[in-house]
Amino acid sequence: MLAVLQESFWERLAGVVSLKRPVYEAIQRDSEATGQSWWIVVLLGLANGIAWIVTPIVAVLPGMTDEMARDVAALAAAFTFDTTERQIMALVVAILLTILSWYLSSWLLREIGNRVAGKGGRQVTTAEMRRLVAWGYSPTLASFLVPIPVVGSLLATLGALWAFVTGVMAVRTAFGVGVWKAIGIEIAAFLFMLVLVVVLAVVLSTIIIALSLA
Repeated sequence: MLAVLQESFWERLAGVVSLKRPVYEAIQRDSEATGQSWWIVVLLGLANGIAWIVTPIVAVLPGMTDEMARDVAALAAAFTFDTTERQIMALVVAILLTILSWYLSSWLLREIGNRVAGKGGRQVTTAEMRRLVAWGYSPTLASFLVPIPVVGSLLATLGALWAFVTGVMAVRTAFGVGVWKAIGIEIAAFLFMLVLVVVLAVVLSTIIIALSLA
């Protein structure tokens, strides 16, 4: 049974990355793919956490005032994971944030996509959208390669870029729309998420700096 599941997972992963639409359609219909979706999201969160840990933060830039340098240094210190406890914390937080992002982006894509598709289009359920979004994330698992000098970061970047393409295919499959409508749905959801992330980042950074300087 385990061998069958593993074979199915790797076959689906290859099909998603190579943009085979029947694979996306099978994932949308198959409720058993939900468990595999969770594994992808958790693994992606773990990869993001590892990237946080191994990526150095530049704390000083040319032209910065002393006050700005202190603020940036305090922020960099907060995101430097140099102890076992802080590294474990980074992994846990990264997994939780990735799960939250998965749920929120799936909800946004479903809401926007169902409205774009209209009453005559294909109406997608929450579970179907989450499965497709998770599998669309799969190329970003290349983030596990970040610790590899030079090549790792390049491959991780290529994986993130290809994830946009697989995400567009997931949206096309979900709502039965064309490429440009799918891209529009993806961009609209991305912009909403970007605004939300920027607002949260500013708030959290302000709190962290204030606590560090207190």
